[in-house]
Amino acid sequence: MEVTEAFTKVESDTSTNSRNEFRWLKEHAIAATKQTASPARQGWRQRLRALCVVRGRGRPLQYLLGTEYFGNLEIVCKPGVLIPRQETAASVTYLVNRLVQRRSQLPSRLRVLDLCTGTGCIPLLFHDELYSAIAKHPRLELLGIDLSKDAVRLARLNWQEQLKDQTNVRGEKSPRVQSLERTNFMRANVLARVASDENPTTPSVEGLLSDASASGEVRSEWDILTCNPPYISPRAFNHTTARSVRNFEPKLALVPAERPGLSDDEAGDMFYPRLLEIADFVRAKIVLFEVADLEQAQRVAEMVVSRNAFERVEIWRDDPSQVNDHHDHTGDLKCVRLRGEGNGRTVVAWRAEGLDWLGE
Repeated sequence: MEVTEAFTKVESDTSTNSRNEFRWLKEHAIAATKQTASPARQGWRQRLRALCVVRGRGRPLQYLLGTEYFGNLEIVCKPGVLIPRQETAASVTYLVNRLVQRRSQLPSRLRVLDLCTGTGCIPLLFHDELYSAIAKHPRLELLGIDLSKDAVRLARLNWQEQLKDQTNVRGEKSPRVQSLERTNFMRANVLARVASDENPTTPSVEGLLSDASASGEVRSEWDILTCNPPYISPRAFNHTTARSVRNFEPKLALVPAERPGLSDDEAGDMFYPRLLEIADFVRAKIVLFEVADLEQAQRVAEMVVSRNAFERVEIWRDDPSQVNDHHDHTGDLKCVRLRGEGNGRTVVAWRAEGLDWLGE
């Protein structure tokens, strides 16, 4: 099979996408061939043909190229760990921009906890955006937690890659690098509770943080809690997700474990009550939870409002930076503001302590 024939099987939306993917795969094949020291190394054309064949079967491009951009960061991607999406990056960037606008109100030390961290892209981008925007920045501490061993390993690899990129040739450590060194990634089960751990081999988040705090490894209180949890319902996973997602990305990171007696919406929303419990435990002043669509965002926002623990609740769309504010006028959600343009993407809430950081 010729290279061009193999590439006709590549799943893509438009011919422009196909041409771009072909160019990226070609560049990757040439670079990989140059790095091969063996005299009998495979030629780049043969390598490209093999890549096109695999891509034509639906394997995500990011797994073939080995990286994906998340904001300004190039994040290492590997099978078994969810691929970062730019819509998630837009929410992180907008959150940091909101904080930067009120930088004089920020504390001298800012702690960010990211659950279901995957590649570690959210805390790493938060760090990069904050340190790029503020010359006199708060002391930043970051912790990412995931159930998957593969995810924790990959998050640590991405952290190490960022450290290498930020350390100069003399090995000198800037305040930015010193802050990045305070980043950590650990393994815990978000759905497990302290009193009734469903998986005795993996601690709950509360248990992990309590033990690590007692040993002085990490803190038990965190200022900002972020999470891109599994939020796709079983029905949506089977009927609406792309073939490449269903066949190649980890279902564990996309769909909550099925439990009998739950409706499809309840199954997709399973993580959010636990996330709010953890937010209370760590005394988070700001929470940012990713969701699948506007309908789920409204359900999650209603959960937040019903707790009477947060002063402000907003739903951010795919591009929250667009000035297109609306107010929801359905039922109890008249107090919830919709920001930006596109699909409902994140639910963001902050307590009274966070008002000075994010404003009204």
